[in-house]
Amino acid sequence: MDIEELILLKEHSQLLVMHSWRKDIPRTHRNIIIAEALNSCTVDENFHITGYLITNRRVFVVGWSETTPFQKILKHFYRKVAEGIFNYRKHTFQYDDESYVDEQHANVLFTTYPFYNEHIHTLITGRKLVSAYYDPNIERLKEYIKHHEYCSALDYEGGKSPVFVNTSANV
Repeated sequence: MDIEELILLKEHSQLLVMHSWRKDIPRTHRNIIIAEALNSCTVDENFHITGYLITNRRVFVVGWSETTPFQKILKHFYRKVAEGIFNYRKHTFQYDDESYVDEQHANVLFTTYPFYNEHIHTLITGRKLVSAYYDPNIERLKEYIKHHEYCSALDYEGGKSPVFVNTSANV
C-alpha cells in the first residue's frame, strides 16, 4: 500500500512503543491500564476500534472516528494511561506523592510510529491472512495473535476481549 492509499483511508493505524514506565508496573496491571484507556477512547471520544494488540512493549491500534481527530484521541489515550499509572502507584506506594504524571508529560509515555505491518494489521482486524507459500514466521504470528488475551482477534473469533471492538465495522 503506497502513501496515497494510506492518506485516503478513514482508518487510523498506530504503533505505540512504551517507554521505561513499563518496567515499574507488572504486565497484568499494565495491560489493564492500557485496555481501560482504549475503552475510554471508544466511550469518550467516539473512536471505533477495529483491531488492537497489546504486547510486552508495544500497542498496535487500528480504528476510526467520524467526529474526533485522531491526534485528539491519542492525547486522550495518553492522559488515561497517565491516570492509570498514577492510580496504580498511589495504591501500591501509598505515600508516594511523586508518582503523578502531569498532562504535559503524558505524551512521552509512548513513542509513536506508523503501523505498516500488513500481516499483523490483517490478523488483528479479523481477516484471514492468505499466503501463496508456507512461511513459519507467519504461522507463529498467527498462533501468537490467536491465543493472545489482549488482542482483538479474540472478538473476531466470537469471544470477548477486555477492549470494546467494533467487529461489524466495514472500514
